Amino acid sequence: MKKFLTFALVLLVSAPALFSQDNDCGWRERIRSERVAFITEELGLTPAEAEKFWPVYNEFRDRKAEAQREIRETYKALDEAVKAGTDVSSCLDAYVTAIDAKSGIETEALKAYRKVLPAEKIAKLYLSEERFRMQQIHRLHHGPDGQGMPGPDRGPGKRGPGRPGR
Repeated sequence: MKKFLTFALVLLVSAPALFSQDNDCGWRERIRSERVAFITEELGLTPAEAEKFWPVYNEFRDRKAEAQREIRETYKALDEAVKAGTDVSSCLDAYVTAIDAKSGIETEALKAYRKVLPAEKIAKLYLSEERFRMQQIHRLHHGPDGQGMPGPDRGPGKRGPGRPGR
């Protein structure tokens, strides 16, 4: 029964996101849904905790994503200024300000999480986010079946030079 409630909660939380994007972003929504399920399971969230937690988490996830976009934009501007040989001082200031702003968001997120979850579950949140990230990197490099992704000169199931089969 608990697994059913967890699944229903995950579906409820992720359903609006699944239908709000066009099909080109389907992989993002799939990963977002997987993240929700993974974190819900890792934290052992009760339905009451999940109801309070996910809106807070989603708000800060969006704010961190926007801060990361700002970092990328200011980085590109700084790179262009250096390549052009122009005054880089204002670009440098903007870049460091963007980095500092992202750190500030994480501090705010921790304060908000403390209002809805106990410290142990918040710690598990940070650990599970990193585990999920590493899992996604592993899947990217090794494929969902763990056998490796085909390269440009290899078809499915071919290992490439110097890589023995399993």
